[in-house]
Amino acid sequence: MFAFPYLEIITMIIKSIPVVFINPLFWIVIFLVWTQYRRAVSIEEKLFGATINSVKDQTLIAILYGIIGGIIGSFLLIFVGVSISNIGLGFVWFLAIILMMIQPRFMCFSYAGGIVSLISLILGYPKIDVPGLMAIVAILHFIEGVLIYTSGFKGTTPIFIKDNRYGVIGGFSLQKFWPVPIIILLTVINQEIPEGVIQMPDWWPLVRPSPEIAQENLIYIMFPIVAGLGYGDMVLTSTPEKKSRLSAINLSIFSLILLLLAIIASRISIFKYAAALFAPLAHEFLIYYGKGIEKKGRPVFIAPERGEMVLDVLPGSPGYRMGLKRGDIILAINGMPINSKDDLKGFLNSYPTFIWIDGRDKDGNPFSYEYRNYREGISSLGAILVPREGEAVVSIHEAYEGILLRYIKKLIKKRRKE
Repeated sequence: MFAFPYLEIITMIIKSIPVVFINPLFWIVIFLVWTQYRRAVSIEEKLFGATINSVKDQTLIAILYGIIGGIIGSFLLIFVGVSISNIGLGFVWFLAIILMMIQPRFMCFSYAGGIVSLISLILGYPKIDVPGLMAIVAILHFIEGVLIYTSGFKGTTPIFIKDNRYGVIGGFSLQKFWPVPIIILLTVINQEIPEGVIQMPDWWPLVRPSPEIAQENLIYIMFPIVAGLGYGDMVLTSTPEKKSRLSAINLSIFSLILLLLAIIASRISIFKYAAALFAPLAHEFLIYYGKGIEKKGRPVFIAPERGEMVLDVLPGSPGYRMGLKRGDIILAINGMPINSKDDLKGFLNSYPTFIWIDGRDKDGNPFSYEYRNYREGISSLGAILVPREGEAVVSIHEAYEGILLRYIKKLIKKRRKE
């Protein structure tokens, strides 16, 4: 038998996914996702005096994309045939939490999974299925890549930072979180094959189980769980769309290479070491590669010599309604040249009822927009402008130290004083 039962598997996945919705953990993950978006929106309100993104819309979009990502991931997990029965998930979770306390971004199965796998290979404990663990890490990152590509650029938050080369520049913080319902496989050993099972092809599973398991009596059971995936990044030298899609492509390539290593490792033992080393090292390389692009590249949102550049526009504002977009440069309003925020503010202090703005877009094309409000007048465009040198900015730190690392540093500092 060679053909894979695509239709039967997809049907079973779609039927099984709704079972997750009655799992309290699913709603706990959604609540955690909601709190993260609420925190991001509260920061927007503190920075700009208004919210750019909606907590409710962000959460609903995350749920929708999470379900789609879960269906794709579930199919890949079943197609590859990897089971979580013997991958040492408890050890991985424990180490991931420890690593998070050192550095929050280390809360990733690439690091914890790779380290646990190496310990298992070198010391023989804990006894885990290294190819299976690496395959699951690969597929989870592939799901993350799909989610980043399709929605990682939605709901971004404008930021200002101080750059050593260009002074004050604008950019965007990309923070996304998704609740992902996934169908995983568990293995059981049965003497008899029960009725209603789906017969799989002879080449399946791609990731072979541990030799200790009696494969002739092995039955795989589909089991629904919920996972929480997240994406955090900062973009200064391109647009959020380009940045997130480049990150997604790189992450997908990483995932496919790791999955290939896991498949080979299930057949050739020496490749277990290759997969275990590749997971953390390649993931760390991607992090530094992305940072290098941002540090070496030319920022997109820099205050121009003439005019004022738009970093973002508040939804529903006059600027939004008249058509202002990211990267637009405002050169004049009602024929009056604009070269500072004070110029713009001084003009709008008179509450004009009709305005027109002349400028050029990010590609250099000229534009002219109009807006009317005869009832109340216009007191603000609702545009977030790129600040100039000397204006107050909010510092954005690239990374934060974990609680454990901070505690260790305090102890060392205290010992040195003694």
